[in-house]
Amino acid sequence: MRRKPEVFSSHSLFRDALLQKVLVMYGVPEPGLVLIKAFEGCHLSAYPDPLSGGVPYTIGWGSTRRKDGSPFRLGETITQAEADDLLRWQVEQHFLPALARIPGWAELNAAQAGAILSFAYNLGADFYGASGFETISRTLRLGQWVDMEYALTLYRNPRTHVEEGLLRRRLSEAEVFLSGVPGQDLSGAGVAYLATRDRTYRQNALLSDQALQYLAALKGEPSPSPSQPTISAEPLSPPAAPKPDGPRLLYLTEPNLEGDDVRAVQQGLAQAGIAIVVDGFFGPGTQLAVERYQKINGLTVDGVVGEGTRSRLLQRSLYVSDPYLVGEDVKAVQQALARQGLAVTVDGVFGPGTEQAVYSFQRQMGVLVDGVVGPRTRQLLTARRLYLTYPNLKGADVEAVQKALTRSGLAATVDGSFGPGTEWAVKQFQTRHHLLADGVVGPKTLVKLGAL
Repeated sequence: MRRKPEVFSSHSLFRDALLQKVLVMYGVPEPGLVLIKAFEGCHLSAYPDPLSGGVPYTIGWGSTRRKDGSPFRLGETITQAEADDLLRWQVEQHFLPALARIPGWAELNAAQAGAILSFAYNLGADFYGASGFETISRTLRLGQWVDMEYALTLYRNPRTHVEEGLLRRRLSEAEVFLSGVPGQDLSGAGVAYLATRDRTYRQNALLSDQALQYLAALKGEPSPSPSQPTISAEPLSPPAAPKPDGPRLLYLTEPNLEGDDVRAVQQGLAQAGIAIVVDGFFGPGTQLAVERYQKINGLTVDGVVGEGTRSRLLQRSLYVSDPYLVGEDVKAVQQALARQGLAVTVDGVFGPGTEQAVYSFQRQMGVLVDGVVGPRTRQLLTARRLYLTYPNLKGADVEAVQKALTRSGLAATVDGSFGPGTEWAVKQFQTRHHLLADGVVGPKTLVKLGAL
């Protein structure tokens, strides 16, 4: 029996060559890059994956790997030019080849292709024809541009905290797509929603009143295809990714994350003495406040509120209550008080004796004397003592002290390493402020420095 000729490999080679030819002719649709940059947000320092809380670490406009395929590590940084170049390279290598397989892709103009590129960058390069993407796939396959706004806005993860932001993105993609279709515009309701700057949430905590009004105005099913009298759209967007256990990661995104968890973090930052507006929105000001808190507390400075930052920031306040508060956090505070030379029983029970020790500590530090171990008192109690050792102590807390010394007019190299020069500057500072000039940065010196 004769074997059939090997046609698949040559067909595959021909197909790939054709795709490369299309890419060379077509190039990256610039409107797509504009949309991606408007909604993805750019981070020049690698941050943890929002779902896993760890790898893959993301940088730039959502990239997880370099051009050579190696992953980024937490804390690595790149320049803005490198981030832009990586985005374009990623689009050329991983998204356009997949999108070029969509029927009629080569006939789309830059606005249309750009809108679909933004959609794919958000939901996956291989969305076309996949389960859960039936409506958008059918709309693209049949060229039913009149249904494009409806089709795109299905994919917004309904009833989740990201629905509002995804609705705005989908409508923006629809607006760009339809700008490339003669005689076809975004609906009046869509235009009105995108023009709204001040949203209200009287009816739904997750979805604004303006979004609800838009969705109520968006009526109808997609147009029936010529070959099928009626086709009902899938009722929901593609299934949302499973939520991780525990609270969500908080970090700077576009649109800004918002909610009670953001507000709680902001309140914790304010109680810790960090200047911040408590409004429930995780904007640039909140990111800077988080980074400052992380520096002061010797945490990884990434502006991301993960488990470590959250547990340190949102520890419960300790005070005398009825019944008494008990637990390992009480014991840790008692141990810290004992290390400060204060008489206290380390039993894990916050009673009158512990309260008196807290009073004494607060008076010694010159802070509010209320007997309550809140973020400020806890920071002073748990901050590590900094002094000259070999090898030198290093860290964000050392850097914060060095910056405070320079602000006070003393010459100190800000390098995060506690060397002889830093010790000399600390002694000079202590002498000026009538503290024991021992070169050791303890709680009293930290308070005077304003390094907490």
